[in-house]
Amino acid sequence: MFPLDSVKLVEIIEGKVKLLVPDLTYYSGERVEPAWAPVFYNPAMKVSRDISVAVVESYSQLEGRGSISICEPLSATGVRGLRYAAEVSTVSEVVLNDRSPLAYRIALTNASRNGLNDKVRVYNREARALLTELAEKGTRFDIVDVDPFGTPAPFVESALLTLKHKGLLMLTATDLAPLFGIKPSSCIRKYFAKPIVSEFSKEVGARILAAFAAREAAKLGLAARPIYTFLVRHSLRLVAVIERSKSKAFRTLSQIGFIVYCPRCLYRAVEKDVHRDLECPLCRGKTLVAGPLWIGDLWDEKYAQTILKNYSERKYLSAEGLKVVKLVALEAGKPPLYTTVTSVAKLASLKEEPSPLSVIEKIAQSGGLASLTHFDSKGFRSSFQPQDVARLLS
Repeated sequence: MFPLDSVKLVEIIEGKVKLLVPDLTYYSGERVEPAWAPVFYNPAMKVSRDISVAVVESYSQLEGRGSISICEPLSATGVRGLRYAAEVSTVSEVVLNDRSPLAYRIALTNASRNGLNDKVRVYNREARALLTELAEKGTRFDIVDVDPFGTPAPFVESALLTLKHKGLLMLTATDLAPLFGIKPSSCIRKYFAKPIVSEFSKEVGARILAAFAAREAAKLGLAARPIYTFLVRHSLRLVAVIERSKSKAFRTLSQIGFIVYCPRCLYRAVEKDVHRDLECPLCRGKTLVAGPLWIGDLWDEKYAQTILKNYSERKYLSAEGLKVVKLVALEAGKPPLYTTVTSVAKLASLKEEPSPLSVIEKIAQSGGLASLTHFDSKGFRSSFQPQDVARLLS
């Protein structure tokens, strides 16, 4: 067992908890690099954790669950799970786990320092082994939050096994280069899907992750319905409600398909079944195909609005997170596959880029549907093809 005095720790406050975490300046010097510390803690992901607190609160309200149990099988310092226990009144049980003996000791200490021992249990196990053992014993959770460094893919199946009917699966992916098309072979290997590089690569990555979760659930006779997705810096989060229904699991698969994209004229379309690259119907250029990926909604509109409400009421949460949930509430229910003012301005041969808001106004005046997107500060969603938007701006 590692003594805590063998590592350099500092006390920080995040949300409503006080935590001992590795001193990142000690382990990484002037460059704060969380991966260099003996136990992982990333202060930049506070925003993601802020939003997740509002997600858990909203799930409790919308699903009518007055007592919530949560498992975080890759908890490191325990910050995420401890915040759920301290900040969401309906959370009655949190299971933290990390295979690192040092992380286990730190999480135990942090739970005790916050007076949460009555709600929190801490394990020192390999994540998949613990989840499988709990499932075999019949232990089920309302929420399983898989928050790894890198890909969540190896942990999804075991996480699904420990969820209750209509439980919540929360996933983090930080391996964004594969998902966003920079390392396509890695994406194919991990998620069994081909990404593309485009102005909406971030959304493609989110849809690949959602489809992977849906397929992993379907093979277990479970239906995974994405209700919320958000990207904060280098962390992509997917939230899905899981139902125990083979018939619904089968129907869920109808929401998995492909995206066809023309890099020349920016044409894009959602297709159910594509086996090869196609000719663009607008400019006759060669198109790219991404998938299989999720072609249904990434956001449930009721959840998006409730999360915004619950986040706004917590005045101690970050302004950055509030901006994200406001934008998500706007883009929920809007057309898929955003584009950017940079891409459209180039297509229209404009000397200056218009603002996304001015483009949205022009689309609305022309009878189209449009919104901003949280994925890209220059992005906007539209029911028009980019070529049509370019003509509006010319």
